[in-house]
Parts: sequence; structure tokens; C-alpha cells
Amino acid sequence: MLHTFDLLVIGDANPDVILGPLDAPLAFGQREQLVSGGTLTLGGSAAIVACGAARLGLRVAFAGRVGDDDAGRYIRDALAAHGVDIQGLHLDPERSTPLTVILTRDQDRAIVTAPGTLAATSETVPAIRLAGLTRPGIPAA
Repeated sequence: MLHTFDLLVIGDANPDVILGPLDAPLAFGQREQLVSGGTLTLGGSAAIVACGAARLGLRVAFAGRVGDDDAGRYIRDALAAHGVDIQGLHLDPERSTPLTVILTRDQDRAIVTAPGTLAATSETVPAIRLAGLTRPGIPAA
């Protein structure tokens, strides 16, 4: 089946866990620090662009790779909930979904990422996955 989209976004997607603000330096040594807020949200530059474009009314398809795990399913569901077509999102059974933790303090932040499938992004877009995606006025290959 041929699908027409205004934008195909190819790239990264991961959950972001944002915690803060820290009111003291980060303490190691098995010490828990409490912060006033925490958020789980969709992250990854490509995923954020895809959702923003869909919010503006464009028909958007996303091609990327995440793990076949809870975090990957969160990404799949979040993209779909924003109206992004996820046919090109590959759930990788061998690699984990990238995860990012962002710690905030004052006007600054520290970002820690476990890359998971990020290194495999170039494996994400085999020609067969894109064969049914076209731009209006441009014939399919």
C-alpha cells in the first residue's frame, strides 16, 4: 500500500527522564537525593522534530531503531499518540533502547545517555521499508 507523507524523519528516539532541580552537588556513595520534580518524556532530536511537525499539521512518518523493550514500546506509543506514522520504527530484539537522564540545577543541566541502538541507526532504513513512502508529486522508486 502506498502512503503519502509531507515529511519523513530518520533518526534517534529515546525516553528522557528529567529530574530536578538539584539543590546540592550530586552525591555519590549510595546516597539518595530528593528533587522536587521528575518527568518521563519523548526524547531524541529526530523524534522531537517528528512530533513537532505532526503537531503543526504535517503528515509525518518516522524511521528509526529502538530496542524491543519497555522503553522502545514507550517510544512507539508516544510517536503514534502524536500522530506520527511508525511503520519505519524498527524494534530491535538484540539491542536496548537508548535512555537519557537529565539532571537540572539552576539554569544548567547534566545529560547522561546509555546509547543502546543509537550506533545502529544506519541499519534502520533498508530500502524495502521506504518503498511505500512518497512525497506528493514525486513518484515512488
